[in-house]
Amino acid sequence: MKIAIIRKKYTFHGGAEGIFQDFLAMLVKAGHEIHIFAIHWEGTDLSRNIHFHKVPAITFNSFIRDLSFAISSFFILKKQAHKFDIIQSHDKTLYQDICYVSDGCHIEWLKQRLRRKGLFGKLTIILNPYHWLVLTIERMIFKGHRFKKVIAMSGLIKNNIMDNYQVNGNDIVVMYHKVDLERFHPENKGRYSEEIRRRYSIDKDEFVVLFVGSGFERKGVKYLLKAAELLRYPVTVLIVGKGSENRFKRYVNRQRVIFCGPQKDVHKYYAASDVFVMPAIYEPFGLVYLEALASGIPVIATGLSGAAEIVQDGINGFIITLPEDYPTIAEKIRFLIDQREEREAMGMNARKLAESFSFAEYADEIMNLYKDIISRKKLSFP
Repeated sequence: MKIAIIRKKYTFHGGAEGIFQDFLAMLVKAGHEIHIFAIHWEGTDLSRNIHFHKVPAITFNSFIRDLSFAISSFFILKKQAHKFDIIQSHDKTLYQDICYVSDGCHIEWLKQRLRRKGLFGKLTIILNPYHWLVLTIERMIFKGHRFKKVIAMSGLIKNNIMDNYQVNGNDIVVMYHKVDLERFHPENKGRYSEEIRRRYSIDKDEFVVLFVGSGFERKGVKYLLKAAELLRYPVTVLIVGKGSENRFKRYVNRQRVIFCGPQKDVHKYYAASDVFVMPAIYEPFGLVYLEALASGIPVIATGLSGAAEIVQDGINGFIITLPEDYPTIAEKIRFLIDQREEREAMGMNARKLAESFSFAEYADEIMNLYKDIISRKKLSFP
């Protein structure tokens, strides 16, 4: 198949970027010809089966960038549609066969933010023209039915789209992402734990809490740090990802918190950690949860993440209803510190769960969806 993939930009860090990279690798491995339409591409090599097409856009601010990208990609893909079997967008764009919602529903993210802001914060959000642009494009996609199918990363996202835009549930396919079970593996602990702990001067017996993600506000770094401060034990918190560090350092007092920045060798950080915690305000799914589970460490998530649909509370991790309940987050971390045997059992259960998310099954799901859409297109244009 010749498949056009639309993504505004690609960098090596970030959950959605990781999902995108895994998705491309799967399609290339299956022998498909991939054409990427983007403003910018970095951090990965293009194989002979992947062709890059630069989409012209004005990039001096996010509003103009997203507007010009949506307009440019619309005309480019509409003009070239006959060249491709499938056109799939991983961004908010206006011409596609499949709308792959990996970044979530913007209107739902704003609702969660507004609930947690004071008057000034609410005004800042409401008066920001960028949010109105994204909401307008999002509404045009879903209300205007500018797709043949929507792929949602979780039931959470499917419900968000149905509730906010009244899209028929039959038009939305829930496909949980899969994880690289070889790269993220419990055996990495013996391979990389010492290397990472030495890199940051962490003793081999110290308890390490890991966070991985870009966008610290949405993913709940504040609540993690508040929870860590409630612990009577000393712990080290590793924050891996891109975000405004200075805004969150004020929550650090007693505990040691290391902001590591984005890391290409993130699998090594899971290997050096004892628990993964991401108390998200809003998370469409969270590939990082799966990476942690595959690495054999328990996870702590919130009910506002799609991962809450797969994590078994008390078996391979814990689900906290709301991120503001940081005392309960602290309680669960404390349990894992005190109960080493329970922690190790939960880590084994975590790996077992992750092993059920295989790329082979995922590839079959995607291919069946593609074939269904292609057959409908042929019926529409005999």
